[in-house]
Amino acid sequence: MEKRYILKLDNEIIGYTKFEHADVSMGVIHGKVMLEGIFSPYAFFRDHCVKFNVQINSDFQKEKFISTQIIPQLEIFFENGDQLKGWGGAIAGMEPDDFEIDFYGITSEMMQTEFNHHFAKYYGDE
Repeated sequence: MEKRYILKLDNEIIGYTKFEHADVSMGVIHGKVMLEGIFSPYAFFRDHCVKFNVQINSDFQKEKFISTQIIPQLEIFFENGDQLKGWGGAIAGMEPDDFEIDFYGITSEMMQTEFNHHFAKYYGDE
């Protein structure tokens, strides 16, 4: 069974990811975001970034596409409730449901334990 990582923004659960991909050498994991209860993800993330002065890299209102820098209020939790430690996560995507998260600052130790499947694939140990 694939693990789910819970996404919280301002202490509210907004969805989850499975972190399907990684750049092991850079300490980055990323994956598709499955949002829950959010009518317009584009507006949701844009409004949050404007409110909290989070830098937006790209913002195309007509296409409803947004790409952010790290969102400090975005937290990732393991299913057991422990928080994933790192530099933070950035969101990019386009409506209706094509959003991804990049989470930066994963230590080598965390990559080898929690994300071993990515680590093993990178080092050819699969």
